[in-house]
Amino acid sequence: MEKKLVLDFNSQQLLILLEDAAGECQEKRIPYDMKRPFSLEEVKDHIRTAMSEANLHRLTWFGTDFTFIPENIFLESELQTYYELNFGKLANDHVLQFEKLHVQQAVLVYAVPNWLMELATGTLLQSHVPSLVHLLLQKQFSDNEANSVFLFIQDDSFVLSVKQNKQLQLCIPSEFHGTTDILYFILANQQKMQLPKVNALHVYPASATFDQESFESLWKQFKDFSEFDTHFYSQAAYQKSILCASSVVS
Repeated sequence: MEKKLVLDFNSQQLLILLEDAAGECQEKRIPYDMKRPFSLEEVKDHIRTAMSEANLHRLTWFGTDFTFIPENIFLESELQTYYELNFGKLANDHVLQFEKLHVQQAVLVYAVPNWLMELATGTLLQSHVPSLVHLLLQKQFSDNEANSVFLFIQDDSFVLSVKQNKQLQLCIPSEFHGTTDILYFILANQQKMQLPKVNALHVYPASATFDQESFESLWKQFKDFSEFDTHFYSQAAYQKSILCASSVVS
């Protein structure tokens, strides 16, 4: 099969991407509520249909409960401790995963729902559920820019990642209700961390409902960001360049 299949999960929906050899993507969004009877079976049915058309290229999970541990002090046996220091007791229906970020000399620790782990190991024959945050950081650190700000936007939350002098300075999630929430969050962290006024911003929208036009218009009104080299990517470009890791980007 020439098509690539990407399964991108978050707490509310599954995004199914099918990319053909020409780089054209077909997407399907499957909302779910795992508290509802047969919801998991419905998700599995959609996955089986997609896998009949394409080979699994990537499986990802996005959640806001993640943290970073310096690689030189990381112990796999202490996953629970690392998590609880930031988020309290782990929910019974979640399991902890980790991924090493060697370029940043850090380890990403995050929680994944049990149902997704069971789906990964049973239906998809995958022993691990990779974090979308790790994928985004790989993209940010593959670029040659010494300083950059990455903004990844979901339906009701976003991740702000800051690279300064080729080092990861910040990578944190936050919820938002409107575009101004995001802008003031960036501004507050820029002032707090005394980030360079001359910088590069890369905005990646994963949400189908995010008003990117409004965000771009408001961004231009902030004088503090006037010297930023801004890159606003379309949803299609995000899907192709990051999720599908395609060289064909529009």
